[in-house]
Amino acid sequence: MCGIFMRKMRVRRQIEDTLRANPDGLTAGQILERLPSQRAVSDARHLANLIRGMKNIKKRRVKVSPFPFYRTQHGETYTVNEYYYDDEGAEI
Repeated sequence: MCGIFMRKMRVRRQIEDTLRANPDGLTAGQILERLPSQRAVSDARHLANLIRGMKNIKKRRVKVSPFPFYRTQHGETYTVNEYYYDDEGAEI
């Protein structure tokens, strides 16, 4: 039981460090690419569940185009969550 808890704490610390290094914000997929150990987190949904309980991590909805280099016929876009570290009120 203790091993599972510690693993989640280590991964959450790595997520926080990754978001602190990128103040503009990252999507879950981008955070996964930048994590030092990718074995602990299986996919973006797992990462979002880990972020859910963290303090000072905020999210905002951002529109993304699936094909950024050429225009699609209908101008299709979809929204994703972008996470960022908000150090206002953070405890040190």
